[in-house]
Amino acid sequence: MPATAPCFSILMPTFNRAGFLGRALVSVLAQHDSAWELLVADDGSGDGTPGVLADWRQRDPRIRTWRHDNRGQAASRNFLLHQARAPWIAFLDSDDELEPDHLARHREAIEADPAVDIWLSPMRVVGSSMVPCAENPGEDIHLDDCIGVGMLVLRREVMVAAGGFPDLAYAEEAALMRQMLANGGRRGYLARRSYVYHRSHAESLTRGAPQSA
Repeated sequence: MPATAPCFSILMPTFNRAGFLGRALVSVLAQHDSAWELLVADDGSGDGTPGVLADWRQRDPRIRTWRHDNRGQAASRNFLLHQARAPWIAFLDSDDELEPDHLARHREAIEADPAVDIWLSPMRVVGSSMVPCAENPGEDIHLDDCIGVGMLVLRREVMVAAGGFPDLAYAEEAALMRQMLANGGRRGYLARRSYVYHRSHAESLTRGAPQSA
């Protein structure tokens, strides 16, 4: 196991996702870039999630987990942000997965352009790519025209300075990015769809939730 400090802290809130966690965790361990830590917040699950996490934590010391009463995704991610030890923050929802080159490609981009604070890339979607639009109720919008948490890799210190995720029912990712940009953060783009967003199952947290452009 690499002894070097992590380059990426991957934040994963989870709630009653025992049946999906394995897929997500396998995708993290399969990363070509091994300089990561995975921080998982069990947001008050009532299923077998604690046991699944305990098993995976024993497999790899880079996986760290916490359990707290239900707070919601934004609060759970902010809690994990303050536990993070790496300079870069990546995200993974517990029912999604990462392509094996997700972190490696971001590392290449970071080293090529070290002034960028916000890396933005489109997601590969399993299921419908259309979601309700937050700004225009009744209108659908393509996910490529939205900001989803899987699209983001953020410089930790700039994210902390922006206050982390605001306590919103939805579109907190877009609000955070706007605040980081308002604070002078610089944005860069990657075309590779290396985050896999699963929307085809009925339990997807954001399966019909409005998004913000």
